[in-house]
Amino acid sequence: MLESYRLRMAALGGYEGEARRRNAQNIMDASWMRDPATKLVYVKWVDSGLPVIDDDDIPVYAKYNVKSYHNITGDEIAYLLQFRLEDIKANPNIRVGSYVQIINEMDEPEWWLIVHYDDRLQFRQFSILKCTWTYKWVSRVSGKRTVHQCLGAPRKQNSYNSGVWLDYTTQTVENQEVLWLPTNDDTKTIVYDTKFLKSSEGRYPPLRWTVTKIEDTAINGISKFTLAQDQFDSAKDNVELMIANYYDSYVEPEVPELEETQTVSDLEIVYSGSPAVRAGGGYKKFTLKARVNGELVDATDVEWSIDFPDGDLDKLEQSAKDNVFKVKCLPFYDLVGKTFTITATSKHSSKSLIVEVISL
Repeated sequence: MLESYRLRMAALGGYEGEARRRNAQNIMDASWMRDPATKLVYVKWVDSGLPVIDDDDIPVYAKYNVKSYHNITGDEIAYLLQFRLEDIKANPNIRVGSYVQIINEMDEPEWWLIVHYDDRLQFRQFSILKCTWTYKWVSRVSGKRTVHQCLGAPRKQNSYNSGVWLDYTTQTVENQEVLWLPTNDDTKTIVYDTKFLKSSEGRYPPLRWTVTKIEDTAINGISKFTLAQDQFDSAKDNVELMIANYYDSYVEPEVPELEETQTVSDLEIVYSGSPAVRAGGGYKKFTLKARVNGELVDATDVEWSIDFPDGDLDKLEQSAKDNVFKVKCLPFYDLVGKTFTITATSKHSSKSLIVEVISL
């Protein structure tokens, strides 16, 4: 009996715990593309400047989940990303400090920052924070003044203060927040007393912030800066560029070309009638379009894939050329009522569509 058990475990790939973990991994891999939480994302490591999607960047599928929701005493919603282990091994950019571009429910691209990696679990998870502001500042190195910019994730400061500090002679603003940035060549130039401008559009004067605390060793790849609200200085701050201390010297700082983060045009799968094919019927055509400046144009560099559960893929015939995909269902009438998913992947995004098999 013992020998039989050993042979069975060897066939499963080791001891029982290992066999169960492998079985769980196989189940996850099999359901990965059918999970509604799975999204096509881009992961970018940035040494300097803003994240930009290049033509040679390859997207990867990840599961996007909510870890905890906002509560009255806590911070904002916490989100997690989960990648397949083989993708983590193949893509060196999947690490703490990298940016991730995720398409939201409105089909709009958003940038997130990977701030933590939990490798204790079988299914590795990354904590991410949404980047909501492009921070710009002036550094001074060896007498040279340079403007930098970085996409960051501001967080609430968990401290209870009145917002005003009083001493015997002065009254100053005391409002704080914590800024999370990747540790890179740009952010290493941020020092104590570095100034930022950050406030809602149209506010004048804009809110001015000063770095009062720096933490760049607690999490490898991430720098955290505590910012205290400061007094706006109309003589030094450049409101048009939203850069504090821009006029702090008679010599204007060197300003690299301040590029905007690249966005991806919305994709749309176009078809006639309803998204359905008839069992035993002809081909149904689907065309991938990109929405550019409000106008639908043919998408380029398109790859098509199809997912039909329960092993029914061989009951379909399909062909793909450029941005056009054709599929028909062979006369297997037991498929009526079932659905399959077609996915079109273009340069910087993807679009999926659920197609139903209907009767003639």
